[in-house]
Amino acid sequence: MRRGIKKFALAAVLTALGAAVLSGCGKKAAAADSGITKVVVGTGNAYEPYCYLDEKGELAGYEYQVLKAVDELLPQYEFDYQTSDFANVLISLDAGKIDIAAHQYEWNEERDEKYLFGKEPYTTYVTYLAVANDRTDIQSLDDLKGRKVKSSTGSNSVYILENYNKDHEDNPIKIDYVNNSTDEETVTGLLNGVWDATILTKRDTEKLNKNYGNGKEVIKVTGEPIQSSSTYFIFAKDNTQLQEAVDEAVKQLKESGKLAQISKDVIGGDYTESE
Repeated sequence: MRRGIKKFALAAVLTALGAAVLSGCGKKAAAADSGITKVVVGTGNAYEPYCYLDEKGELAGYEYQVLKAVDELLPQYEFDYQTSDFANVLISLDAGKIDIAAHQYEWNEERDEKYLFGKEPYTTYVTYLAVANDRTDIQSLDDLKGRKVKSSTGSNSVYILENYNKDHEDNPIKIDYVNNSTDEETVTGLLNGVWDATILTKRDTEKLNKNYGNGKEVIKVTGEPIQSSSTYFIFAKDNTQLQEAVDEAVKQLKESGKLAQISKDVIGGDYTESE
């Protein structure tokens, strides 16, 4: 009797395992037959309102909303998201862990040598020197020789500063590479003289004043723009098929007015055109 029970139990287990294997194979075959390709998007987790985690720990911000709209226009792809700090997003692209890098990336020659940039920009990005509101001695990069400026590894701002220093080796700007500071630390550091300046957009400066100025303008942009550029999604060099598909979707979002509406809803204005 016991042998019969054991045989029956073994048969049941083998049958269940066989069904599970067949079920798994069926799912894989179904995914393959669907023609849908999974795309892993790498983006940030602490740059509000562009790419950050909300109070529930869920991805939010302009980058996410634009990419979600792009994904809706591309039925052949399914986007998944991987968040990290800014410095690690392109490292993940280098390692093949993600397919798209999305973190308000501006074009520069150094990045262009390593990556494939989209051809359709989706945000304007005009940057200025930002200083404490009572500073009147800083108007340009020349005024920062020998002074300390906050920036972050891998950013376009640090690229600008490093290139400036190559031409001014006798008295360079002191770049403080700070990769994980909060917005509040940025404001406090400028006000307390930890840094003489940083590089921000007008809209980022307004956001910091709103959040940490107690109703006052505690920091300001100064002088002429350091750079007027746009932001693009970034891909691996050989991933032209995905790049072209995303570009076409971004173009459709522009033409329909949806991209501008996302910008207004999330950032607070239409920053898809020149400021």
